[in-house]
Amino acid sequence: MVLKAISSKVAAQLDQELMSTGAFSIDQLMELAGLAVAQAIYKEYPPATFRPTSKPVLFLIGPGNNGGDGLVAARHLKLWGVQLVYYYPKKSANNQLYKNLVTQLADLGVPEVTSLDEVVGLVDGGVSLIIDALFGFSFKPPARDPFSTLLTHLAANSDKIAPIISVDIPSGWDVDDGPGKGDIMPSMLISLTAPKPCAANFGGSHYLGGRFINEKIAEKYGIKDLVGRYKGNEMVVKL
Repeated sequence: MVLKAISSKVAAQLDQELMSTGAFSIDQLMELAGLAVAQAIYKEYPPATFRPTSKPVLFLIGPGNNGGDGLVAARHLKLWGVQLVYYYPKKSANNQLYKNLVTQLADLGVPEVTSLDEVVGLVDGGVSLIIDALFGFSFKPPARDPFSTLLTHLAANSDKIAPIISVDIPSGWDVDDGPGKGDIMPSMLISLTAPKPCAANFGGSHYLGGRFINEKIAEKYGIKDLVGRYKGNEMVVKL
C-alpha cells in the first residue's frame, strides 16, 4: 500500500501552521512527538524482550528538534523502567528548552556518554537498542563530524550491532530522495505527523506518531486518511 508522504517543505509549513493558527508551542509539539516515539519503541520492543541482556538502550541525540524529540522519548522510557544512556555531542547551550530536557534526564540518573570512542564501544556490543534521533526532515546531506564518523560506523556494522530505530527519517538520508551509498538501514522507523518521501525506501517496521493534527489541517495537507488510522486513545499506529 502506498502511503501519503509530505515533503520537507510541506512538513515545515505544517509545523508553522500548528504553531500559529493552531496555537501550539514548540515544547508542546516536542513533548507529544517524543511521547509517541517512546510508545512506539515500547510497543515494538517491550522491555521484557531485552531486559535479560542487562544492556541499556543508547539514544543518539542531534542538535535540533529531532534531538529534542529523542530527549523527551528517553525521559518517558526511563520513567517506564527502561535503562538507557545518551550521547549528545552538540548541545543547544543557549536554548532553555533543551537545557531543561537535559536537566530532567540528569535528575532521573540517566548517564551521558561524552566521547565518540565510548559511543562506538557501546555500539559494538554494549547496548540492546540504538535510537537514532540525530537529524530530522530539515537535514541536508552530508553530515559532519562527529556525526559522519558515527553514521559511517553504524552503516558499516549493521549486521553486527543492535537494531537501529530512527526518529522521523533515518539520519543521513535525503528526506525526499532516500538513502545514498553507505547510509544506515534501520530496523524501525517512527514517522512523525506523516511519512516523508524517503520512507518509500524503508522496508522495516514502520510506525506513525504525533497525534496532534485536527481534521481541518489533515484535510488541507492531504493526510486525513493517515490521521484516521489512529484507534481509540492510541498515540501511535503501525503502518
